[in-house]
Amino acid sequence: MKHQFKSNKLQVKVTSALHPDGITRTFNNVCANPSDEQIASFIDAITTLTGETVQSITLTNTQMIAND
Repeated sequence: MKHQFKSNKLQVKVTSALHPDGITRTFNNVCANPSDEQIASFIDAITTLTGETVQSITLTNTQMIAND
């Protein structure tokens, strides 16, 4: 079978004074193979810009699969 990268989505659940129970922010079109360092840098930027606390991170990878 042939696997071809289609897209990545990064979902970040954050909490703040406005959202004490948490809110999920979704970022689409993430690069094909983000490293742990890239994800950590991105999360640091979100934290710095919004002042929110990150609770969890989910990376969803979508691939197209075809029989050869």
